[in-house]
Amino acid sequence: MYDFKTIQDAQRLVLHDSLHTYKVKNSSSNIAGQVMETPTKKGAIALFSSKDSMQKAHGVVITSFEGLEAIADRMTHWTPNTFNWLGYTQNRGSVRGHREANLAQINTLVVDIDFADAQERDAREREVLGAVTVADLFIPTMILRTAKGFHIYYVFDQPMFLRKKRGQFPVLKAAQKMSSFVRQWIQQRVTGVDVGCNNFGIFRIPRQDNLIFFDANMLIQVSALMKWSQYYAAQVPVTDQMGDQVISLSSDEGRQVDQAWFKALLKVTTVKSGHGLARHNTVMTLALAMYQSKISQQRARDVLDVFNSNLHDPLVDREVVQCVRDAYSGDYRGAALSYVQGLLDQWVPNFSGKVVVRIGWHKFAKPRAERQYSHANEWRNDVLALINRMGGSAASVAMSTRQIQAELGISPASLNRVMKQLQATSQLKRVQRGNQPTLLTTVTMLFKSAMVRRQAQSQAWTGYLTTLMPTVSTNSYEPTVLTSTEMQAVSGDSAPPWVMETRRRTG
Repeated sequence: MYDFKTIQDAQRLVLHDSLHTYKVKNSSSNIAGQVMETPTKKGAIALFSSKDSMQKAHGVVITSFEGLEAIADRMTHWTPNTFNWLGYTQNRGSVRGHREANLAQINTLVVDIDFADAQERDAREREVLGAVTVADLFIPTMILRTAKGFHIYYVFDQPMFLRKKRGQFPVLKAAQKMSSFVRQWIQQRVTGVDVGCNNFGIFRIPRQDNLIFFDANMLIQVSALMKWSQYYAAQVPVTDQMGDQVISLSSDEGRQVDQAWFKALLKVTTVKSGHGLARHNTVMTLALAMYQSKISQQRARDVLDVFNSNLHDPLVDREVVQCVRDAYSGDYRGAALSYVQGLLDQWVPNFSGKVVVRIGWHKFAKPRAERQYSHANEWRNDVLALINRMGGSAASVAMSTRQIQAELGISPASLNRVMKQLQATSQLKRVQRGNQPTLLTTVTMLFKSAMVRRQAQSQAWTGYLTTLMPTVSTNSYEPTVLTSTEMQAVSGDSAPPWVMETRRRTG
C-alpha cells in the first residue's frame, strides 16, 4: 500500500500546479505563505464522493491544493484535467461547467477498462498489464483498481493548454485523436476498454485503497505521443475529426438514419445505466446519426424522448436534451463505427444487418490473408507479440532467431531487418551471451515483471501481517518502481524522439 504522502504526490503530479496552493478564503495556512504565492491565474477541478454522486453531478469544486488535500481521502472520483472555472447550479445541488470547451489544460489521458465483475477483473489483471504499455513505448504513470476494472493514467510531462482559434480548439482535437488512438491500441489487445468514455471527463481519484502502480518518472512526452499518433493514424482506416471511423456518408448509401443498425438500436428497450456503452452513449450515437441525416434538432429531441421513455431504466430528461445539443454542436460529423459496433454487440447481439463504412479517398490494404507478402509494421507487431507472450511475467526471455522464424514463418532477411528496426526505436533490447540463445526483452516485459515482483512482495508482507493482525486487508500493494537496470533497458540514448517519453527526469 502506498503511504498517504505518495498519494498526495500522485494527485499533485497529475494536476501540474494548475491550482492555487492555498484556499482563497478560510485558509488554515499562515498568512505569510499565502502572500508569497505568485498571483497567476489558476483553474478548478471537481470531486465527487461516490459513483452515484458523480452521475448526478453532485460534487465539490476545488481551486487549491490545500482544499484538495483536506477532502481527497473522502472522495472517489475527480476531474484530473483542469477547467478554467467551475461553479454550482442555482440551488448549489450540482456542479456546472465541466465540459470540454471549458478545459484550461489537459494533464493526462485516462483509459477505462471494465469487466463484468471483480472476479473477472482479478483473473485478467496480468492480461491488462500486458496490454497497457502502448506500442511497447508508453508506460502508464499510474494504475488504479476500480470496482470492476482499472483506470490507466498516462500523465503528460507538460500540460496541453487550450486556446480558442477561429472558434475551434485545435489542441483539444489533437488530444482527442491521441486519446482515441491509445484506446484503440489497447482495445485490440484486451477486451473491456471503454471506447465510449469521455476522453477528459471524470475518473477515479488515486487513493490508498485503489492505487496499485505509480511511478512519478513515467511521464508521457506530448510531442512523442503526437508523433506516434501520426504514425498510427497512417496504419488505420480513414477517421473523422475525433479519431473514429465514420459510418456511411456516401450518397449512394443515403442517410445514417436509413441504415439497419440505426433502426435496430432505436427499438432497444433494455439499455442499462452505467459507464461506457450504456444509455448516454446510445442516445448520443442516435442523435449524431440524425444530425448527419440533416434531421432538425427539435425532431431529434422528439424521437429520442420517445426512445428514452421506452427504456426500462430511462435517463433524466435534461441528459437527453444535452446529448442532442452536443450532437448538433458542429464538433462531430456523424455516428462513429467503434461506437455503433460496440452498441450493437452490447444491446443487439443478434444483429445481422449491414454496417456501411464511408467510401473515401483512401487506399485500403487487402486483408493480410489475401496478400502474398506482409507489411513491415505487421512483422514488427508479430515479433513483439511473440516475445511478450513467450516471456510471460519474466523480465527477459531466451529466444534464438531460428525459434522466431519457425514460430512466425518469417524469412531470415526480413527478421534481421525487423529486429534492427525494433532495436533502433528501443522497443526491443537483445543481449548476446556467447553461444547461448539471445536474451530478449521489451518494455512490456519489464513493466509486467516489475508489477508481478512488487505484488508478490506485497502479498508476502500482507500475509505476514495477517498472522499478527487478522483484520489486515489482503488487497494492498507495494509501490512498483523499475530498477535502474530496467530503466536503462527501456530508454536508450539512441532512441528516436517518440520513444524518449519514458526517460527519467534529471535534476
